[in-house]
Amino acid sequence: MQSIRTLTALAAVVLLVTAGPAPAFALSPDEHAHSSVEVDASAQSTFAQTDDSASGSFGSGDITVTRGDEVTFTVSHSGPANVTIGGPNNGFNLRIHLGGSGSSEITIDTYATNKNASEFVDGGSPELLSGKLSKPLEPADYFMNVSVGGDERDVTTLTVEPRGEMSAESLIAPSTVSPPASSSGKEGDADLGDLGGVLSSDNRLAPGEYAVMKVHESSLETSLNAEALSGNDASNGIKLNVTQTNPGPNRDPREFVATADPEANVTVLPQFEQDTVYFVLDTSKLPVQKQSEWNKYKMRLALTEENSLVDEDTVVAETAFQLDKPKVTLSPVNDSVHYPWDPDAFTVRGTTTRAPNTTLEVRLRSPKPDAFLLIEDATVDANREYEATFDLSDVTRGVNATLWTEDVRSGDQFFLKTAQEVSLVAPNASVRFENQSSDGARVSLSHVEVPEGGFVRIHDAKGNGVGRSDYLAPGRYENVSAELSLPLYNEQTLRAELVTDDGDEAYSENDTEYRRSGWVVNDTARIEFGAPPTETPTTQTQTATPTPTPTPTPTATPYPVQTEEPLEPSGESTGTGIPLSPAVAVVALLAAAGLLVRRTEGEKDE
Repeated sequence: MQSIRTLTALAAVVLLVTAGPAPAFALSPDEHAHSSVEVDASAQSTFAQTDDSASGSFGSGDITVTRGDEVTFTVSHSGPANVTIGGPNNGFNLRIHLGGSGSSEITIDTYATNKNASEFVDGGSPELLSGKLSKPLEPADYFMNVSVGGDERDVTTLTVEPRGEMSAESLIAPSTVSPPASSSGKEGDADLGDLGGVLSSDNRLAPGEYAVMKVHESSLETSLNAEALSGNDASNGIKLNVTQTNPGPNRDPREFVATADPEANVTVLPQFEQDTVYFVLDTSKLPVQKQSEWNKYKMRLALTEENSLVDEDTVVAETAFQLDKPKVTLSPVNDSVHYPWDPDAFTVRGTTTRAPNTTLEVRLRSPKPDAFLLIEDATVDANREYEATFDLSDVTRGVNATLWTEDVRSGDQFFLKTAQEVSLVAPNASVRFENQSSDGARVSLSHVEVPEGGFVRIHDAKGNGVGRSDYLAPGRYENVSAELSLPLYNEQTLRAELVTDDGDEAYSENDTEYRRSGWVVNDTARIEFGAPPTETPTTQTQTATPTPTPTPTPTATPYPVQTEEPLEPSGESTGTGIPLSPAVAVVALLAAAGLLVRRTEGEKDE
C-alpha cells in the first residue's frame, strides 16, 4: 500500500513538470535544474502560479537591418529576462540574458555573426544556441520574444534585408581648406568641417586639390576601418585604390593603394545615418604628366575575398578624375587705364583651372611716389571664374601700378602669368580751342577734359560772355559745341575757359573756373565770322485803282517824285489851242494845287 502511494506522488510531480507554461527553449539553465529537486506540496503550488505583475517589451515595432550593418534595440523588463532571436528553422538561435530590471540596450553586428556571440552582441549575456555561422547572417525574418520569470511577455520580428547596390559621386574640393581627421563612424556621423561648404560636383582639378568619392554605402557600418583600406584581413576585405587609366604606350598604369602608398593619401569621413561615406584624396603627391590623357585616374572601392559578404573580389563603387596644370588669367573689366572720372570701384576678372570655392588673392601695387599695395580676396565660382574689386578713392594718381593674381595656399607663382600695368591717370583739366570758321551761331572746341564736370564758357576780346556749352559730365570729350548767345561778325579772337559745376548741372555765373597753378584753364582762337548784313532798298510799283467816287484822292508814294517848273504862257491866247473839257480842267487844277502844297512843305523843311 505504501509503495502505491509513493508511485502516485511521483506521477503527480512528473505531470506538473511537463505541464509548465514556458517552452523548453525559453528556460534558463537554472529553470531546467528544478526537475531534479524533491517536490512537495508547497513546490507544486509554486509551479502552478505565475507573477501577474511581471512585464517585458521591445518598446517598438518590428526591427529592420541591412545585412552587414548593425542594429540597436531596447528591451524593458520588470525583472531578469531572456531575449530569444531565431530558432531551429532559421539555422540561427540566439539567447540574451538580461539581469535585474529596467531598460536594456542591445546591439547586434550582423557582419560579425559568423563569430562568437560575445563578438557580435553588445549588451546582456549572449549565448548562441545554434551552431556557429560560416558567413554573416543571411537575409530573412527572425522571430523574437522576451520572457520574464519564464513567461513570454512580448514578441516582434527582426528582418535582415539584403545588401543593396552601392553607388558613388565625383566631387572636388579646393586646396584652401583642410579636411578633418579620419573617423570610424562609431561615435556618430563624422563632421565634415569646412569641407562640407566647398564641395562641388566636378571631376577636373589641379594638383594639391581634393578628389572626393562620395559613396552611397550599404553594409559598411561595422566592417569599414578608416585606418586600413588595403583589402587584407585587417581591412575587413575593404580596398580603396587609385589607378591611372591611360599610362601611355608601353607603360603599366600607376596604381596606389589607400593607407598603404603615400600617393593615395585618403581621409575617411563616414556618415552612416545618411548611408554615406566620403573618401577624400589629397592629390598633392600624384604625378602630373605632360600629356593630359596620362593624368586621368579612377578611384575604386572594392570588397575582396577577405570580406565575408562576397565570394570574390568585387568593385562596389568607382569614380574618375583628371588632374590639370594650374592656369589663370586676369584682366580689368573695362580698361587698364583708370581716369579720375571713372568710378572709384576698379573691378578685375579672371579664369582659372582651380577648383570652385578656391580663394585667390588679387593684388595692385605701386612703389612710388606714394607707395601702396591693395589686396583683395577672390573666390572661384562654379564656372571657374573669379572677380575682385579695388577701391581707388585714396590711391596715388599719375602712376602706373602692377596688377596680378596669387595662389597663396598652393604656392603657385601666378605673377608671371597675370602681371600687367594699370595706369592711374591724374586729373588734368584742359581745353583746346582751334582757329576756325563759324556760322555765327556756334563754335567748336576740339578737346575738353573736365575731371569734375562743368561747362566751357566763351568770351570775346573785351571779356564779355558771348556763349557756352551744355553741361559736361566728368570726363574727356572731343568736338564740343558751344552755342553763341548773340551773333558775331567778321574775324575776331575768342577765349574758351573751363568752369566747374556746383553740383546742380545747371550753369550759373557763380560757378568758378578750373585753375592750374593758379591760372584759369583756357585757350584762345581766331574765329572767322561772316560780314554783317546790309539793307538794300526795295522798288515798289504803284498801280492805279479806279474808284467809283467822282473825286479821286491823291495817294502818297514812297518813291522820289521828280518835279519841274510849269511853263509860262506865251502871250495872249491865239485861240489855236485845243479847248479843254470842264472835267480835264478840274483835274488839272487839282494837280497844280498838289504840286504847290508839296513845294511849300519842301521849302519849310529847308
